[in-house]
Amino acid sequence: MSQRIITANVLSSGQFAALRDLLAGYCGVYLDDSRQETLHGAVSRRAAMRGQSEHAYAVYLAAPEGRAELQAFAELLLNHETVFFRNRAHMAALGQTILPDLHRRLPPGVPIRIWSAGCATGEEAYSVAITAIEALGDSASRPIEIVGSDLSEAALTRAQAGVYRGRSIGNLTEAQRGRFFTPRGTDSLAVSAALRQIVRFEQRNLLDPIPPALMGVHIIFCQNVTIYFQLETCRALMGRFYDAIAEGGALFLGFSETLWNIFNRFHWREISGTYVYYKESQSLVPQPTAPLSVLPIARSAHPPRVRAVPAAPRITDAEIAERGRALIDAGKTEAALAILYAAPLRGEGAPQILALAARAHANRGDLDLAAAEARRALDLDPLTTEAHLLIGLIYARQGQPAEAIRQLERARYLDTTAPLISFHLAECYRQISRPEAALREYRNTIQKLTGHPPDLLIDGVAVEWLAETCRRYMVALSGGA
Repeated sequence: MSQRIITANVLSSGQFAALRDLLAGYCGVYLDDSRQETLHGAVSRRAAMRGQSEHAYAVYLAAPEGRAELQAFAELLLNHETVFFRNRAHMAALGQTILPDLHRRLPPGVPIRIWSAGCATGEEAYSVAITAIEALGDSASRPIEIVGSDLSEAALTRAQAGVYRGRSIGNLTEAQRGRFFTPRGTDSLAVSAALRQIVRFEQRNLLDPIPPALMGVHIIFCQNVTIYFQLETCRALMGRFYDAIAEGGALFLGFSETLWNIFNRFHWREISGTYVYYKESQSLVPQPTAPLSVLPIARSAHPPRVRAVPAAPRITDAEIAERGRALIDAGKTEAALAILYAAPLRGEGAPQILALAARAHANRGDLDLAAAEARRALDLDPLTTEAHLLIGLIYARQGQPAEAIRQLERARYLDTTAPLISFHLAECYRQISRPEAALREYRNTIQKLTGHPPDLLIDGVAVEWLAETCRRYMVALSGGA
């Protein structure tokens, strides 16, 4: 970063881009323009803590002597919020199928090795340990080795302490609380010695080469990490994971982290109602321990002679998207996410499903995750209208109307009939004092609403209210023209 771009105490757009690229090059996390506010806040906090101006702090971050501070800065921007058994379907697949299969196939005494990459404060690694003990028992005949890694030293300190409370432990059953934890104070639980014996933690940057000690792992969990990576960064990491994972091993990713059109060397399989990536092998391919309607086996020239259980017709991506959109429009965000998150993001419908999930997260106020999922949708298909619309709305909400207009105009080009696109464009034009453009888009909105029932909800807004709002602003703008 050159001294010439640091010209003021408040970050310019050029400074934002330089810091964004510096951060992405260090840990992979890429903050697009819609997250300028997040980055500005982190710079302001760290600069104040060090007694520096923001521009002096930015210069220091880019200097070789600022490497340790860059680590602290990155930690401030990483999301460490997680809970035990965040994805129960994944744990069911692990405990009911994958671990028992590995136990049968591996030679006696050979440990099953699992890596929780990006483990944050440790809940995922300990959840894996609980699942392993529940599935295989406490017997030493099959050792289990679990490594949790994260970039954040602060998060790892909490993971090693192993004391949790509140929302973090809300998914634990009473049996799990009694077997694997001991009470700590009035409202906290501490992990048991049995879990500590099989889980260890280490600091690791996923952009670094994978060390020999992690090569040959049987299972990798890496959930809600790469969604904040650029496509090429994600693709490179998947290549390193592929090389590290043992043949026949499994990879668990978060819902939004589809590998469709990104990395095609992993195959996928449905297990226990969820989708798991795996590294195909001729000698170690998991076989079904459930009806074939639940666990389709890997493609093979000689499939086993097993009588199949008739499977229910699979709903299409378009049907999933339609149901999700209807629930979002009705304000049922959690129900919408449940349907969308159950969809396998493996085909042409993936971008649309991702964009709808992003919209649901935005409705909940989680703008960072919403922006990340919308960006991933556009990575997969730049013509995803709802993703452009959502990113435009995020820009508008963050007080960047000019950026919002650019995204909304792209959305309008892709869908000339949507009244909400015209309405939000009108709002942005009004904010930047372009009354003629605002009037034009308000009129377009009313025209596109013609024929819709007055009580119809569009993204939770009644047609009648939307049209009346347009008329009211048109009167105000015409009077002031």
